[in-house]
Amino acid sequence: MGSMHFVILTEVGIAVFDENKCVKSLPFSVPARDYVSIKEEKASVNELQDFLSKLNSGIFVNDASLMKLLKKNSVDVELMEDSKIEHIQSSKLHVLVDSGFAKDEADARSKLRDFALQLSSSKVTETSESPDLHIIQTINTLDDTDKIINGLSSRLREWYGLHFPELDNLIDSINGYSKIVLGGKRDDLTDKVYTDAGFPETKVEMLSLLQKKSKGGAISDENLAIVQTLAKQILELFDLRNTLEKHIETQMELVAPNISGILGAAVGARILARAGSLKKLAFMPASTIQVLGAEKALFRSLKTGSQPPKHGLLFQHALVHAAPRWQRGKIARAISTKAAIAARVDVYGSGRNQMLFEKLNIRIKEIGEKYKEPTEKELMKVQQHSTFPYAREQRQFDRNSGQRDRSKGDWKKGKRRKFGKRRR
Repeated sequence: MGSMHFVILTEVGIAVFDENKCVKSLPFSVPARDYVSIKEEKASVNELQDFLSKLNSGIFVNDASLMKLLKKNSVDVELMEDSKIEHIQSSKLHVLVDSGFAKDEADARSKLRDFALQLSSSKVTETSESPDLHIIQTINTLDDTDKIINGLSSRLREWYGLHFPELDNLIDSINGYSKIVLGGKRDDLTDKVYTDAGFPETKVEMLSLLQKKSKGGAISDENLAIVQTLAKQILELFDLRNTLEKHIETQMELVAPNISGILGAAVGARILARAGSLKKLAFMPASTIQVLGAEKALFRSLKTGSQPPKHGLLFQHALVHAAPRWQRGKIARAISTKAAIAARVDVYGSGRNQMLFEKLNIRIKEIGEKYKEPTEKELMKVQQHSTFPYAREQRQFDRNSGQRDRSKGDWKKGKRRKFGKRRR
């Protein structure tokens, strides 16, 4: 049997040493790409395999990924001892020079620096190409678009309301309102304008009647032109919003079909944005997903000892939002549990897992049947919530009438007895 051989994976290539010197060196064509492919066990090592198969000796490697690759190709190799691997790491510059990958230590340092820059650039590129990050940008753009539409809508209603004030109370849809504004001045509006804006005949008749009896002032052509420009911008933003919504639904179905099925496309995308990425969401426990978006309330409860929030962004979920108050926390917990599993399936699995949806539906049905009526404790909370405005008015009345709040005073006395008098 011959002497032992050592296969050393470096950042710029693979070198094979016997007990004394380098007998084979295989430099990487693109160091960062080739090194990562070996670490991910996806590289082709045919040339190395052919060379090692001719050796009649024990072969040891310094990297577990390279060892697995060679074993897949029927090469009998073993992993070096930890002390040997540490020695190679500490003398990396000498190894590169002895392997012929570098002329001297200065050249070796330069090659390692270039490798680090290439690896960093490739990681940045890989992260930037991640489709879930584009979903996050899309949902953030959608939310920003809603804010802009709301701001412009308020301005449009106030401005055109000076000319036709009755229109504001009668029309809730800003889309329809903007189409009416594009019709021109109050006296120029016809039944066709109202019909084209999407209103039924009954409302068209009412609008025509109000138009004749309107008490609004006149508006100049210059001001009307600016107001109509605002209306056009709002309608264009609505078109953009519809495009963004469709894009989110399509991308969520491709990238995270299970999250999309459990949470819905919009809510799933918002929770994805709050988590930072799909992989980060997959590492989160269900309890964290449940309160995402309610961080302020959570930390306030930890600080003051008040009740913690039962849901954050999950409140926008149709099942949570439509449920009775005493069921919302339980439903939010069930959904967040399945969402945590769904995120992991989307990251590490493939396709939809129908079992998740079936189990969630069963759990939601169980909660609806088991908690049809609130418990005494929950009923008391609901009653306190419903009578809260009256209680606030009563406290205000007591304060104004000069009556002392006994419970507050007693609480302060008890605190002083426990902790002592406050020092000034």
